[in-house]
Amino acid sequence: MTRRDPGRRRLLPRRPSGRIGTPLSGTFSGPLAEVQLATLVLSLGSGAWFASWAIFFTRSVGLSATEFGAGVTVAGVAALVLGSPLGYLADRVGTRETLVCLSVLQGAATFCYLLISGFWGFVAVALVAVTAQRVTPGIRVAVLAGLTSGPERLRAISTNRVVQHIGLTVGSALGAGVLALDDRAAYVALVCLYGALNLAAAALTLRIAPVAPAARSPDARGMRVLRDRPFLLITLLSGVLALNWGVLDTGLPLWIVAHTKAPLWTVGMLVAGNAVAIVCFQNRASRAAEKVPSAARLGAYSGTALAVACLLFALTYRRGGLIVIALLLVAAAVHTFGELLFSASGWGLSVGLTPDEAHGEYQSTFAAGSATALSIAPVLMTTMLVGWGVLGWLTLAVLFLIGGLPTVPAGRWALRTRPVLDQDAKAATDTVETPHTATTAEATA
Repeated sequence: MTRRDPGRRRLLPRRPSGRIGTPLSGTFSGPLAEVQLATLVLSLGSGAWFASWAIFFTRSVGLSATEFGAGVTVAGVAALVLGSPLGYLADRVGTRETLVCLSVLQGAATFCYLLISGFWGFVAVALVAVTAQRVTPGIRVAVLAGLTSGPERLRAISTNRVVQHIGLTVGSALGAGVLALDDRAAYVALVCLYGALNLAAAALTLRIAPVAPAARSPDARGMRVLRDRPFLLITLLSGVLALNWGVLDTGLPLWIVAHTKAPLWTVGMLVAGNAVAIVCFQNRASRAAEKVPSAARLGAYSGTALAVACLLFALTYRRGGLIVIALLLVAAAVHTFGELLFSASGWGLSVGLTPDEAHGEYQSTFAAGSATALSIAPVLMTTMLVGWGVLGWLTLAVLFLIGGLPTVPAGRWALRTRPVLDQDAKAATDTVETPHTATTAEATA
């Protein structure tokens, strides 16, 4: 029997011995309980709302599909522009306080949706609601980063994603029920519920211990993140990889209907399997990203896995029977594996490279990459996978490789620009890059 080399890295670490429990053990107790509970409450509302908001505005409010799409696009651009400045403000006034304000604004704007009757009113309200909704994840990560340290920091962030995923899944089922009723009263009730849940999340967030703003270095001027070119590059690469979130919820269902003979129930099976895997394995995957070099490697592995999944999905073209179901299951499993590594890599890099005094602006900027991907994913997936067919999957595979493989050199570049490096990260970087010990000038170049 071949023995495993003890020096060989494991892609996913073993579960720590002596720990018994579910992936969410202890989530709703302890100092982070209110953060996780607020996330669950908010994601329940978000799952229900975003499953049905397009239908609400087009059927109940009377907007055309073009008007709805244009309004959301304008609001999304505003959120992208305002994300970093709001993060910078959060570092000055407090991340907890900013998170509370965002939840209140989003709740108030949601109630205002009941008062609009035309396109410009929709744009005005959506500017506030969508901006608050898309900036919130980055500020929440900043809050968690301020309340934790060391390995516990990544575990808290990954657990938060698991909680969010559960809430979105349950909430989307509620949204489906509203769509089944399809009447004005049901939509109004949903709007009121979502607005109230935002305010409830704000109340829960107020119970979190305040995160004192860290003292800024004397030479810090303006928004530091906009001058941090390695971090901006990593944000861009992460944004490309974030397109994977549009595959299972938009691209794959359209592909199955347009280009395969697979039964429609396979869509639900694949989405459910993805949700279960995230709940069960996200925390474990995140333990492999506790240092910047290892997080960067996970980014490269993620891009490769997502590219392989695209090739497997392409093999289902015009296939039917058991073979197409088997191919879809294998491809979805590989895709989910890549998604787990992508999330872990993103948290490890964004948190590991963020100065203690700038979590708000850095996390808001990093979240903007994913928000941009989510904005363009529906159009991109429809064009490539429905319009281009197999060529669309091949193009998407190339995009994932472009987003994943450069993560390792980008991570090394980012570490070299940090004035103070974690000793383990520095040693790992020096070992990979040069056979000699790096000088101080090289480390800060």
